Amino acid sequence: MSSSGITDKTIKAGEIARAEIAGKETPASDPRKKADAENQGHLSGDQSTIKETPVAPVGATPQTAV
Repeated sequence: MSSSGITDKTIKAGEIARAEIAGKETPASDPRKKADAENQGHLSGDQSTIKETPVAPVGATPQTAV
């Protein structure tokens, strides 16, 4: 990798860090922002949110679960 590529990454990381420290919106180049946008609303059949997760009563055993 060329040193200019490393410098570009360092500059982008600095911009993201400064925005987070200041409590401002991070730049569009933030990889976490890109990943969040790509994954928005995409839960597979095996995934669920905490709200959807069934909860067993205290002291439940596999034999008492229905």
